[in-house]
Amino acid sequence: MSDVSIERVDPARTGVKAGRVVGLLTAILAVASLLAVREAFVGRLLTMVELLGVGPSLLGLDPGRTAALYFWLYAAGAVLARYGLCYVVGSLVGVVYDWLDEPPVPVLVGLVLAIGLVDGAIQAIDTGIVAIGVGYVLAWLAYVPAFYWLYDPDAASVPDRHVRNS
Repeated sequence: MSDVSIERVDPARTGVKAGRVVGLLTAILAVASLLAVREAFVGRLLTMVELLGVGPSLLGLDPGRTAALYFWLYAAGAVLARYGLCYVVGSLVGVVYDWLDEPPVPVLVGLVLAIGLVDGAIQAIDTGIVAIGVGYVLAWLAYVPAFYWLYDPDAASVPDRHVRNS
């Protein structure tokens, strides 16, 4: 028996793994949306750091290179934030799934769709790009097949390595 069985029977842990899938998808969308507005973003960012007194010109650095560094650091932060958010929310969806005593598929789809619609609306408003919002909704819907592919309520709940052979 494998080490995975204990996780396959626990909806919260399965939800974490399905949330990771959504986290990776939304992280890609976050970087894509940042790239779509990169020029405006970098311009606002440079203005903001100059006003705060930590801009590249005050430190004698090339503003173009520094702006690129700021942009990619921000993008990396967005990736980590999206991944972490989806990790936690995915776990909570798994907990709700367990609390509802393994409801039928439409209930899980409805729950995840509601989360996706809120997340997608926020992202569409933030970027001004409806397609990005739709992408977030679809990324959240990917949770459902990932969850059911990973979840196995009939799996043994204790792996072999926890059994003592005395």
